[in-house]
Amino acid sequence: MFGFLLTDTSRLFRQFFERTVQENGLGLTPGEIRTLGFTIRFRGSRQAVLAERMGVEPMTLSAYLDRLEARGLIVRTVDAADRRAKLIEPTEEAARVMRELDPLFVDIYRRATRGMSDDEVSLMSEALQKLRSNLTTEPPISTANDFGMVPPPGSASALEKGAD
Repeated sequence: MFGFLLTDTSRLFRQFFERTVQENGLGLTPGEIRTLGFTIRFRGSRQAVLAERMGVEPMTLSAYLDRLEARGLIVRTVDAADRRAKLIEPTEEAARVMRELDPLFVDIYRRATRGMSDDEVSLMSEALQKLRSNLTTEPPISTANDFGMVPPPGSASALEKGAD
């Protein structure tokens, strides 16, 4: 039951996120926003490593990165250790776009947690972070402040709450 509930909730959250972003995402697709978030979280990662962390095929990531680069949101540089590899860095414009998207993330967070107390949300977040930690060796989820964003008073950014 636990696995089904977790998987089903994840599916429903992703569908809601994608629908909301398509309606209000500043012309970015859900995949591009997700890629931008991972690029910010894992600054300077190799393209192949970023694809693996996101759980997407390298060619899928490459298409997202092409579009983000064309918009000036990321830059690719040659890895000095391996000239065949590309390192991905977000630009200042990426931070600005993410700050502009923050109200959208806050709205998604508020809708998803409607009817839940702050304590329930906190306990659920802690439990999910422990679960995630048990299943990965990746660093903890970045907070909104890592993205250069400050949540409105009395509310946390959806990114801070671990929306991925």
